[in-house]
Order: sequence, then structure tokens, then C-alpha cells
Amino acid sequence: MDEKRRIVFAALLSLALLSTMLPVLAAPPPEKIVFIHYRAQGAGRPPASEGYYKLLGAKWKKLPVTFVVDPDNPYGLTRREIVDALRAAAEEWDSYTSIELFASYLVAHNANWDGDMPDGRNEIVFESYPEPNVIAVTVIWGYFSGRDKQIIEFDILFNTYYAWGDATIDQNVMDIRNIATHEFGHGVGLADLYQPPAWRETMYGYSDYGETSKRDLYYGDIAGLQKLYGE
Repeated sequence: MDEKRRIVFAALLSLALLSTMLPVLAAPPPEKIVFIHYRAQGAGRPPASEGYYKLLGAKWKKLPVTFVVDPDNPYGLTRREIVDALRAAAEEWDSYTSIELFASYLVAHNANWDGDMPDGRNEIVFESYPEPNVIAVTVIWGYFSGRDKQIIEFDILFNTYYAWGDATIDQNVMDIRNIATHEFGHGVGLADLYQPPAWRETMYGYSDYGETSKRDLYYGDIAGLQKLYGE
């Protein structure tokens, strides 16, 4: 190979190597969005209106997702009680789109709810939260700006300030399935609603003891879900 060809070959090789490195060098750090689920403050409810929804602006590109559950709790709830409630909540979203959103679950006693960076696990825990009017918190990790918008992880905390259980049996508890259905809505790409007429939607941002209405998706929840993933 003569000198001119060697120079051209070296230049082409350098460009090829650089092109493989650019996506890595240019990859932005993941972004974090926090959704707070508040306890209702005793105001009367207006007539419910249907069709309210708000999109997060990103969705999953790789489905289905697996979630990790830490069943440790101060209420004596069994792992089966917790897992059954969570699976039913996840299935409610799955039942309104032909795409399978949620797959299997794993039990892990070392689940970490809110780290500095995503760790590749969608984790659900029962832990204390410093604000008593907060029922649950969901952290969404992903890319929410630019062209490649997508969710890459969600983590959910159920605040142990409240008693948790099955509100169809005991009206004095926060219903796990009810709240989990709402939080899973964030996990698939829906944001909170705070308009008073939207109180019947699962994604309405307030709840209280004994509530079970969020177990079942309402018109806006379904419309938002199908806007993201199809019917």
C-alpha cells in the first residue's frame, strides 16, 4: 500500500471509530420526574366528567416490564396479599391495550426506592416519607426532552405513615390495589390530574382511606393509555 493510500485508509478508519463512539459520548444523563399522591382534603366532589387525561410525554419502548417488590411492612400483611394487589393493579392497565405492559414480578428485600441514578429495577417499597399528607410517591426515570423520549424505570413508595390493606374489608386503610393502580399509571406514562371534575379518573392526584374507585380505569385513563400504546 503506497503512502497516499495509507493516509486515506487511516483517515477512514478514524472516522469509523469516531462514529461508533459519538452515541456514547453524546448520550445525555437520564432525567427524573417525581409524582406526589396526596391525601384528599375533605372538599365536596362536583359531578364527575369523563375523558380527562394528561400524558407524561414519554413511554416505554421495551415492553413488557418487570417490577420488584419489597413486601416488608409494619401491618402484618403477607407477601401474597401485597403481590396479589399489585398484580391486579398492573393487570387493569394491561386489559385496556393489546400490548403487554407488565410481565412478571420479583421479590427483593433490598429494593431501593429513590437512588441518585436508575439501577435497572422498577422497585416498590413500603417506607416512611417525611410529609404526612403524602400517600405515595412515584419516581420516573427516562428521557423526556429531545427526540428519543422514553421511560426507562419507575420506583414507587407507599408511605408507612398510613395503614395499608384491602379497603373492601376494612374502610380504615389505604387500599393497596387502589393506590397501586394510580402509581402504575405514572409508570406507563400518565401524569396526575387535579381538575375537580376529573376526580373519578384513576389518575386523579388525591385519595383517602377506604377509597377503591381507582382500581378501575375510567374513560380518560383508558383514552390516555391507548393514545400511548394503542387499543
